[in-house]
Amino acid sequence: MKRNNFLLIFFVFLLLTSLSQAEFKYAVVVKSSTYQIPEWGLVADTLMSRYEGEIFTWGSSVWELEDDLSIYQPTHIAFVCEPLTANASFVQSMVWPLTRSLDDDPYGDAIWGIITGYNAEDALRMANCESFRVKNLLSGTMSCDLNYYPQGICTNEATYNHIRYKYLDGTIVDTTDENLCPTDRTEFLMNMINADTVDIFITSGHGNHDRWQLHYPDVGLEGYFRSNNGQLYGDPRFDPDVNANSINPKIYFALGNCYVGKIQNLSSMAPAWIHTGGASLMTGYVIAEGTYSHQHGGTKAFFARQGLYTWPEAFFLANQALQFDIINNTPGANPPDLNGSALYGDPALDARLDTESGVIPGSMYDEQIEIVSGEVEDTVTVRIVMNREDCPGYTSKWGNRHPIILFPFRVENPSIISYDPDCHTAVVTENFLLMCIWYQGEPPLAAGETREFVFTCDPIQTFLEETSPSTLPTEIILYQNYPNPFNAQTHIEYCLLSPATVNLTIYNLRGERVCTLFEGHQSPGTYSLSWDGHNQNGDEVASGIYFYSLTSGNICKSRRLLLLK
Repeated sequence: MKRNNFLLIFFVFLLLTSLSQAEFKYAVVVKSSTYQIPEWGLVADTLMSRYEGEIFTWGSSVWELEDDLSIYQPTHIAFVCEPLTANASFVQSMVWPLTRSLDDDPYGDAIWGIITGYNAEDALRMANCESFRVKNLLSGTMSCDLNYYPQGICTNEATYNHIRYKYLDGTIVDTTDENLCPTDRTEFLMNMINADTVDIFITSGHGNHDRWQLHYPDVGLEGYFRSNNGQLYGDPRFDPDVNANSINPKIYFALGNCYVGKIQNLSSMAPAWIHTGGASLMTGYVIAEGTYSHQHGGTKAFFARQGLYTWPEAFFLANQALQFDIINNTPGANPPDLNGSALYGDPALDARLDTESGVIPGSMYDEQIEIVSGEVEDTVTVRIVMNREDCPGYTSKWGNRHPIILFPFRVENPSIISYDPDCHTAVVTENFLLMCIWYQGEPPLAAGETREFVFTCDPIQTFLEETSPSTLPTEIILYQNYPNPFNAQTHIEYCLLSPATVNLTIYNLRGERVCTLFEGHQSPGTYSLSWDGHNQNGDEVASGIYFYSLTSGNICKSRRLLLLK
């Protein structure tokens, strides 16, 4: 089918940066002997069914699947593993290198996660976990970006009784008070986890595969979080143990701990956090953590400060920033850290920052993608627009990172053709573009400043590839719908700068028309239409991501909206 020339513009904002399920190509990788165990086979089958993916089985090494996975070109890979299979060597020597080996570039080719637990029941719960929003932060370290979360509590690992609270109105209270934060925080923190209101728990300080020492640098007057045969528990310095018994889905992030992500035996922390701590996603180092460990700093940056990606996406993007710095010898490089962290959980799980509750700074910048379709190749412009004065590049171990834009489509044979003179360089792969636009010592970028890169690639396949010619306006402007996400009704505004015949249509992620809101000729002006989440027949549609597309002649402008019921 001949491709019509048209301009397709994607504006990628905040909640809407992620790949949709319809754009997933999901691979389930599982050891043959594990798949033959009915309970573990059910885990793999559940993921395959949920994401309409394919199962790949291996015998003695996952490297047996390199060619098959290269042909399949997955966007996400779930490694379904019995716990003792998912050891440090598996993470460092198999998972990380394999997921970079599926094409010719040295960067990651798929977002990955390890689906495991103390038993198969835990892994099945991971496989079935529904999406959730991260609103409430609890932290055993001050290095947690409290201001970027709607509300939360962070405590100091080095100073007794030091605590910070953030309220939904943005107020932060910073105090040292034994009545608010006990000298030994062990029971205090465990009780809050067991209250099942915590969405993310962050720790730092000394750790091992089966413990986290609360105080730093010495044990002092505080205790430990420990694990034993699937049971996570608090071991206060002087008081009785307190078992974890939490069921709400949460992220456990061992930000600054050595070895907490390492599964050495069934009494390691990772299986226990999944089994009794309620962790649907867990990130921790399988190696020693140190001054130059940068993977986790990038993860928290892309989750809460830059792009606001899902947790697995943020973990993936952090590693691409680290790989870029290693290759280019720019600040932020530490080769041993490249393969040193593990992500346990579904790589496609939509667990992201809650942007609708409370007062938060939001993303440092907005991300925009413009595609100009051609007969032989497409031209893609990727742009960031600064939302505030800040430094979009590596600032510190746990600071900012180079902007990375994760594509909602696959790019083949990309070639950068131009970029702003203020930009340094960029890398574009099949699934992302990384911008190197700021170095330490350069002035911050001001709010409203933009940086952009332009590249060509093979034609990108989208559902908007066929558009009937009609009257072409000088320009049409399509605004972001509001509210977004929405429940009952959302409003879509657009502006015509000259008379035009236009069509405003809602599409689902398969490219199927849901309903047409307007079709006809209109005079210049601004128009507003509403959509109530029903299709053309008046039936309610399911929650999820939809496109609304405004077309006129060979111009098409499209944005995404999110319906939540």
